[in-house]
Amino acid sequence: MPDTSFLSLLSFLLFCSVIFLSDYLFRRVPNNFLLIAIALQLMCFFLQSKGLNGIGWSGALFGLAGGLAFFLPLYALRAMAAGDVKFFAVLGFCLGFGALLPIFLIASLIAAMHALVLYSSRLGIASNLQLVATRMTRWRLFQWVLEKRGNRIGIPYAAYLALAAGWVGLQNAGMAPGFT
Repeated sequence: MPDTSFLSLLSFLLFCSVIFLSDYLFRRVPNNFLLIAIALQLMCFFLQSKGLNGIGWSGALFGLAGGLAFFLPLYALRAMAAGDVKFFAVLGFCLGFGALLPIFLIASLIAAMHALVLYSSRLGIASNLQLVATRMTRWRLFQWVLEKRGNRIGIPYAAYLALAAGWVGLQNAGMAPGFT
């Protein structure tokens, strides 16, 4: 049987890319993509007897439960959107519980930088950012994105989770530098 680990990693990176674009542009995390990722992980279990990150069934289920347990209280406090919670749980299912902490920390740092830039431009500290934002609102593509986004605002946290998860997935495959 051929080695499918590279194909499963490529599928995971494609999944993270789609989630990044969807959340960053439209502030949405589509459920159908989450279900596809779960199905792909299940296929990995059946084809390779292990998951994407080399984890077993128990590690995947523990990651899923850990992701839900960690983000569900934040959702209850309205500090996190439902799509972020579901995506984090699916990341736990795909990469295991041990990958969730680095993903959370990296994504939170990126989101904090996003918030700093956003608030500094709104306060007038960075007037050049306001000028760029004003010019961007005239672009037809930007207007289309805003129309599709509707009234959904906020920091695209799932997009930053996807960036972090892609990097952690590459790092676990030995294709990117790690924490050590």
